Amino acid sequence: MTRTTLMTRSAAVLAMAGTLAAQTAAAQTAACLSNSQAQSLAVAALPDALSSARRACLPHLPAASALTRSSTKISQVYQPAADRAWPVAGRAFMAAVELPLPPGSDPQIIRPLLTAAITALIEQEIKPENCNAVEEFYSALEPLPPENMGKLLIALMKLDESSKKPGETSKNPFTLCKDSAK
Repeated sequence: MTRTTLMTRSAAVLAMAGTLAAQTAAAQTAACLSNSQAQSLAVAALPDALSSARRACLPHLPAASALTRSSTKISQVYQPAADRAWPVAGRAFMAAVELPLPPGSDPQIIRPLLTAAITALIEQEIKPENCNAVEEFYSALEPLPPENMGKLLIALMKLDESSKKPGETSKNPFTLCKDSAK
């Protein structure tokens, strides 16, 4: 890759980061995601979310805990599933946050933005006192294939959404379509 191409891509990523930051607040009123799009996005986010949770909790968990030992599973199981899910997840993410790309752009260029956002969010949200619960959750779900974990995360998101009181703002980063066929 030439230096000019690298600089152009870097500039595009920085420009999109600014756009993404400005549009993240609008994501809740943006296009909704179908169940399959949301699941793809969840599966695509799993390796970064798990790695971030692992980093945040490593000092607070015993060496024998499932999350502490998860680095191999993350790279061998979750990352390949995330790579397979990314084409659908990338398009869904761009649509959900209404992120326009210049014509001919590869959606892969926004993947670092999504992973950086996930990492920052997880590491900001997980407190040391949450690590035992995170460990219990992960160890219970670890035997499931990543796609099933994605389905479960979307189901939990739906439960959270259905328990929301009228007028209460959603905590979910994306809106799920009411019509699951969308």
